[in-house]
Amino acid sequence: MKRRTSLLAKVSPAGRALVFLDFDGVVCDSLPECYAVSREAYYGLYLGGAAPGPGVGDEHGFRSLRPFVRRGGDYLFIQMCLHRGIDVGSQEAFDAIVRGSRGLEGTFHELFYRARRELLAVDPERWYSLNPLFPGIADVLSRRGGDPDLLILSTKEADFIGKILGRNGIPWDAARILCSGKERKLLYIDRVMDELGADRAVFVDDQPDHFKGGSAHPVRCLLADWGYVLPEWVSCGEAETVSPGGFEAAIT
Repeated sequence: MKRRTSLLAKVSPAGRALVFLDFDGVVCDSLPECYAVSREAYYGLYLGGAAPGPGVGDEHGFRSLRPFVRRGGDYLFIQMCLHRGIDVGSQEAFDAIVRGSRGLEGTFHELFYRARRELLAVDPERWYSLNPLFPGIADVLSRRGGDPDLLILSTKEADFIGKILGRNGIPWDAARILCSGKERKLLYIDRVMDELGADRAVFVDDQPDHFKGGSAHPVRCLLADWGYVLPEWVSCGEAETVSPGGFEAAIT
């Protein structure tokens, strides 16, 4: 973190607004890759067998549970729920499954990233094809990829993000890819703003829980309605939403 923010401080003028973009569900449609990788990680690496052919509605079931994901290991919990026929109807229910897993969270996280790296190493063309960028968003980033105040803030490992952006011809300094880990994103944003002397920010994410808890700075939080969102998140009016057509104006 210190290395990256020190580099950013050299190029980001004090007082300018910063823009923080989540990656999966905002920039990249990673659901196909997360589905494929988590199946291999769960069935192949965790259970030690071959992954069965997807059942009818299996990928639809995976997509319906995707909004509950917080970290990479959660994808394996989705596979476990689908495999065992566990009904998950809310974030609270999903979180309770993770909490009651007796230490599987760390194991699942490690296995998910292991399977991801193996797929990238063995079949890179397939891996990239499973990680398409959202077309309208990719166009904006292609034009503004060199903007020093446009940052990516994700729980995804920075190396994977950099590879996907590079593959799509989008210039992006590695110092502007920030990984929040388990830290609350608004707290992370506060720290980056303090270190860079920024006085305001825009934060685009597809998970409204990341907007909770408030910020010490003026941060405009926007829910990306094209991401992995539940319909009620958009209709309830609790979070300000942005659509692809308004994305560029919102971050300018």
